[in-house]
Amino acid sequence: MNSHLSLTIPTVTLLVCTTGVLAQDPQHLVFDVASIKQNVAGSASMRSTFQGRRFTANYVTLKALMGTAYGMPERPLADYQIAGGPAWIASDRFDLVATAPDVPDSSRGTFPEAVLAMLRSLLEERFHLRTHDETRELSQLALVLARSDGTLGPGLRRRSVECVSASSAAIGRDSVFGPTAALRRICGGRVGPGSLTATGATMTNLASGLARFVPGVDRVVVDRTGLAGTFDVDLTWNVETPAQLNDAQSPQNPGAPSLFTALREQLGLKLEAGKGPVNILVIDEVAPPTPD
Repeated sequence: MNSHLSLTIPTVTLLVCTTGVLAQDPQHLVFDVASIKQNVAGSASMRSTFQGRRFTANYVTLKALMGTAYGMPERPLADYQIAGGPAWIASDRFDLVATAPDVPDSSRGTFPEAVLAMLRSLLEERFHLRTHDETRELSQLALVLARSDGTLGPGLRRRSVECVSASSAAIGRDSVFGPTAALRRICGGRVGPGSLTATGATMTNLASGLARFVPGVDRVVVDRTGLAGTFDVDLTWNVETPAQLNDAQSPQNPGAPSLFTALREQLGLKLEAGKGPVNILVIDEVAPPTPD
């Protein structure tokens, strides 16, 4: 990717779909049309979206697709929660386009439950994927308040406006606020080397984004802040170690503090180390995708 990843934002209700989806076996929902192809364009932005009843994933690994498909709308699985399988599942890149015409977009910018079920069916069919779940006691981090008085940092601001879906904003259907305001109300986020921004994020979203997308964390992060509601987030830190950068990248934000200092100063939060049960998805069988 080009150093940016999507930060998943949750839905707050279980999706109730229209008759086209409800007519399917709820244990085996499938996309209307789906195409998976090996990515041949080279390095690009790794991004997955569901917009306009269309699921699109570009320059993604199978492991990333599995993290989305087998996780929850607001908490995808991180790479280290997927065990087993050959090396290519984390290195080969794919482009995927699929349609779910009876599933409406989420105003929260997440993948509806029905889309996750369809993606699982697609991976099981095309990649001959078979898995099972395990629970293991592993190291993890807890996201907690850093200050005894509960004061938040300037980069963590409570959000009072509701989200609108990207498709609604794009065509200006927000009759109360108008198309310009609607664009400001789209919720989502991005993570790049030394930066994390989000709009309309819960603390669960923030914990998941730190665990899944920020090099150097590499552990499950659980939310123990006690903060309810949604927030806008701006976090910047200094990325200077080789483990946190691609070969072609230079140190990022050299004047910024370390990640852990930035969390405390900019958000009023900190990460505390501990151990606890972690859900693990174990790969029993997988193969390169069958042709469309």
